[in-house]
Amino acid sequence: MSDVDAVGVRAFPLPTPQDFRVSLVRHTNYWEYVLSTRVKDTTLLGGVINNGNALGGIAKLEATHDPLKGIQYSGIVQGELGNISFSRFSVGYAFTVWENRIRILNNVGVGYDWNSYFQGTPENPVLKVRGGYESNVLTPYTFSQVSGGYGEPIGKEFNWRLDANARLYTFPLDLKAQLSLDVTPSFTYRPVAGLALTASHLERFVLGDSSLYTYNLDRYQESNASVTYRIPGTPDFGLGALRVRGSRNWTGDYTYLRNDVFLNIKALPFLIGPSVGYQWGPAKNGSNSQWLYALVVIGR
Repeated sequence: MSDVDAVGVRAFPLPTPQDFRVSLVRHTNYWEYVLSTRVKDTTLLGGVINNGNALGGIAKLEATHDPLKGIQYSGIVQGELGNISFSRFSVGYAFTVWENRIRILNNVGVGYDWNSYFQGTPENPVLKVRGGYESNVLTPYTFSQVSGGYGEPIGKEFNWRLDANARLYTFPLDLKAQLSLDVTPSFTYRPVAGLALTASHLERFVLGDSSLYTYNLDRYQESNASVTYRIPGTPDFGLGALRVRGSRNWTGDYTYLRNDVFLNIKALPFLIGPSVGYQWGPAKNGSNSQWLYALVVIGR
């Protein structure tokens, strides 16, 4: 890479009966380490999560119970360099309609957002307030979400799908609200056994403003495409699959191309291998373009 800011793995699945995921990444100024799992519709997470090129990571504890239907509750506390930067406690209820194709969720909660971050050096950190947002916001809120999708096969080779996700945050004490809508059409084409071509496009529309910086969304557009070929008759150890991925972030003016090689190792419940890619932009002179290296996994 042009500039190596971090080296490690994220959400790496451990070969255990319970699905544990581990992250271990060395950043310039700190270690990122996270252990997470999901037990009976409950996500449990603890550790220090990614904070980019900041002086320190973000310590985070999360317990979120979010089954498809029924009672929902969540608690998140996270902090940066000894300060609580964001926390949320909420409870609600979800139900489905149209044969579980559409899920409707309503939550009420209390959120705290510090809206600040640190710059400078580890020896002399400088506190900054994010532009356009107040610091130390503590406010109740409501959250409503309607999400779902529908798709149909066309013959044996082609499948299309349309997904949508509408969210509404309201902040009654501040007389603020934000409505957002994600629309994602996608399709998959399988011309021969083992070969899959996929493409999708995301359009996000936003109206209004959020009192909590962490929940504030902006207009967004992104397109993705991939070609995956799974090698037939793979031995206990050998080449399992090949994949090429392309992505275009229209909002941020980024373009990515990644090439993945997956190895089949009998002792692991997944395929794993190296990935080499390249990022173009967003700077017009190419100053932010760089090589991308990663370790990737895919289900069997």
